[in-house]
Amino acid sequence: MISIYLDDAGIAYQHVYKHYATVDRWAKDHCAGYRGYKTADVSDVSLTTDVIAQYTFDNEQDATIFLLKWK
Repeated sequence: MISIYLDDAGIAYQHVYKHYATVDRWAKDHCAGYRGYKTADVSDVSLTTDVIAQYTFDNEQDATIFLLKWK
């Protein structure tokens, strides 16, 4: 499994979960090896990030396509 993490830099807190869901829909539509995502609230331990998301893939090709689009 390959994990890619996205943070909420540049996204207003009230829109973070909607943004992560949009990324999830894109990955489902474009990456056959996509296996899902989960989020974690890190606001208690980070000065710059409130929420991070972990997106998981079965293969490097799909993970690379995802990275090129979203990182």
